[in-house]
Amino acid sequence: MPTIYLIRHAEPLPPHIWDGSDADRPLSQRGLQQARWMGEHLRRLRVSDFRTASHLRCRQTAEAIADALGMQPTIDPQLHISQSFLIPDVQGTMVWVAHSNNIPGAIHQLGVPGYRCGHASAWKLDFAPDGKLVQSTYIEPEVSP
Repeated sequence: MPTIYLIRHAEPLPPHIWDGSDADRPLSQRGLQQARWMGEHLRRLRVSDFRTASHLRCRQTAEAIADALGMQPTIDPQLHISQSFLIPDVQGTMVWVAHSNNIPGAIHQLGVPGYRCGHASAWKLDFAPDGKLVQSTYIEPEVSP
């Protein structure tokens, strides 16, 4: 069954303690744990398409997933924080790491109810071979605060 995982980046350092560019804001220690959890959760997948937004927090989240999957993501400008994106014709198993401001719009266009999008969470969207969405599941990382 074709599936896409839309993953929000893990928890970054709070903006009030980060003095650099927002694009370069790294993950917090908790965020690193969240990212590793998501990598372990996805470890057994055979991924056909792995993409990430360019912000450091997305790339660090994707790196933890990449370690578990044994593959590297492609940086996709379409997943940039200031972009909206549409979910393509899903082939195989796809994993995309993006932001809380563009994932809800992408799932909304498919009619998925809800706008949850916590740090390091994922929307797992399963499609029928004809491209029709058959199931949506929200996944939150199991990491202590």
